Amino acid sequence: MIIQALNQYYDILTDDENCSIPRKGYSTAKVSFVLNLSKEGQLNHIIDIRTKEGKSRPKELVVPKQDSRSGAGCFPYFLCDNEKNVFGIEYVKKKDREKILNDSSKVASILEDDGENAVVVTKRSKKCFEAFRSLHQKILEKNGSVESKALLSFLSNWKPEDFLKHPKIIENKDEILKGVFFVFEVDGTYLHKSPELKKAWEMNFNVLDDEKIKSAQCLVSGKTEPISRVHQKIKGVTGAQSAGASLISFDKASFCSYEKEQSFNAPVGTAAEFKYTTVLNHLLADPKNRLRVADSTVIFWAETSDKEYEDLTLSLFNPPLSLVESSEKNAEQEEKKIKDEKTLQLIRDILTKVRNGQPLDPKTIGADPDTRFYILGLSPNNARLAVRFWYRDTYGEVITRIARHHLDLEIVKADFDPPYLSIYRLLKETIPKSAERGEASPILGGLMLNAVLNGSQYPIQMYYAIINRIKVERSINFARAGFIKAYLLRISRNGSSSLKESLITMSLNKESLNVPYRLGRLFAVLEKVQSETNKEMGSTITSKYFSSASATPAVVFPVLLKLAQHHIAKSDWGVKTNKDIEEILSGVDAFPAFLNLEEQGMFMLGFYHQKQAFYEKKVVQKEE
Repeated sequence: MIIQALNQYYDILTDDENCSIPRKGYSTAKVSFVLNLSKEGQLNHIIDIRTKEGKSRPKELVVPKQDSRSGAGCFPYFLCDNEKNVFGIEYVKKKDREKILNDSSKVASILEDDGENAVVVTKRSKKCFEAFRSLHQKILEKNGSVESKALLSFLSNWKPEDFLKHPKIIENKDEILKGVFFVFEVDGTYLHKSPELKKAWEMNFNVLDDEKIKSAQCLVSGKTEPISRVHQKIKGVTGAQSAGASLISFDKASFCSYEKEQSFNAPVGTAAEFKYTTVLNHLLADPKNRLRVADSTVIFWAETSDKEYEDLTLSLFNPPLSLVESSEKNAEQEEKKIKDEKTLQLIRDILTKVRNGQPLDPKTIGADPDTRFYILGLSPNNARLAVRFWYRDTYGEVITRIARHHLDLEIVKADFDPPYLSIYRLLKETIPKSAERGEASPILGGLMLNAVLNGSQYPIQMYYAIINRIKVERSINFARAGFIKAYLLRISRNGSSSLKESLITMSLNKESLNVPYRLGRLFAVLEKVQSETNKEMGSTITSKYFSSASATPAVVFPVLLKLAQHHIAKSDWGVKTNKDIEEILSGVDAFPAFLNLEEQGMFMLGFYHQKQAFYEKKVVQKEE
């Protein structure tokens, strides 16, 4: 089902002339340098095409198809490869230096050795260069173009031992020895874009492919067709190997059956395999089509080549932060601010419609709400990928459910707090503040996204984790309070709680008779009066009593009320504080002996609401 959806999306993208997705026989590669050749096959220049903004990054180019390669064999690529295949040399790092240099059976010649790293010609690198040369001679032997003649002349005359004798190589040596990829250029034409060379490649591609293919029934199409033995690697999944990982692979005999080897155990036709791997790599390469949730990389797409769908979905999953004025303004910052303001206004418009129960129309969301939309979560599993979750629905329904999630999270907060929260930001609230590089539970990420997309109850594990963090760290911020409110709203909505939905509000609800909520408000009042009369104290009752007060109020509150009388007597606002305590306690007949986790959430919500109400009063007083 997943592969079928990806295959359909590939067909949609290839129908769009403006889409750069590779066609059959091609794939994308991260290229760093261009080797400029003369018409006679001399290396004239080495051109760096990496991006110069911040950290240098390779440029993604569509090149002749590069199958996954592993093991000790030599598997050269056509017109685009690394230094081992193109030049026949190998860069040996410090950790492997002694092992390789002392083995005469491996090293053919040492070109440079600084005591730590070395540039050598090994018997294997020489063999790889010869395989690279043979591949190009085989494909281009009958091609009489200027570009093919120049390349074949370069390969025929090149000697790996002369690598460090070329002035242009010496000039760029430190950069080109980092395992980067090269393409070729002759007279201003990239060879991988040359019509003559592309035609030669396409004529030979099927011949080269048929040598290692056998036919069987494809599980995707249901037809008898050539089956892919090894599937292309998927690159760009966070935490997976940088060289890529396989979605379908069988690397041990115990995984195989009926004497079938590798991917023949799950037969997928070469056409279906090429389409799904190509489109996955295409989606993962575009930041607008992916986001991270815990250990999962989430990609999404609609059954159209229109990018409006992806832009809005990403904005809803990862909303812009609050628009903070900067003293240093430039054109880029101003442009980003304008774009963020437009995005936030669009989110507000969508949330308003969902709140009022109005249907989403194309004018509001800028796209057809009835279009099929897909979301796929992938997580790393050694050299393979695991499907964490798979979701499909109409685009309008997806947007509505994400909007409902944001509405449930809405809570009173400071002006400088972000207006909307991403799932990634919520998951961070489960990580201890003391953890320098802590990671949220990967299970929570999948459960959270599932709850958002299905409109179901939020995971109770997430609720436990948030409650526990508040107790341990004795602090509650808008993100934690917002999630507690959202969790309680949904369990009330689906009938699994006796709580009334009307009692769970965005801001302070003085009319609520819920006892745990009132006790949370009372704790906030008692903390305030203590902090006002003892401003030099380094801690308040929160640091000592918050956890026990939220769990066993009957034990703690009599003690706190007794202590509070001393602070009230010293306070300039003692009369006002007494009135607040009386108003809150008017709805409490007795302190409960024990609060369950659901009631503890209401306690913390009341505490947060009351503290925010105090802050709002101060702001109003200052403005007056």
